[in-house]
Amino acid sequence: MEIDKYFRTTNLNLAIFLYVKSCQISGIDPVGNKQKEFAFVDSPELQNLVEIYKFGDKDSKLLSVQVHQYENGRNTLLDLLNNWL
Repeated sequence: MEIDKYFRTTNLNLAIFLYVKSCQISGIDPVGNKQKEFAFVDSPELQNLVEIYKFGDKDSKLLSVQVHQYENGRNTLLDLLNNWL
């Protein structure tokens, strides 16, 4: 069995968080009726960020991102969603 080299999520907020934290996005795939899935290159750092995002202390500085970075990341990912073939 081949190990998946990608971390996949349909959660836009998690995708924005990972993108802003400099995780490499490798693609966007359709997974259902009008739903898309973000694929990121998997790494130990990415897995750590996912754990922090999902289960970390909500007051952790590791969860913090600057507002303009979040907005830029959100706009970039939304543009990719709208333009990805």
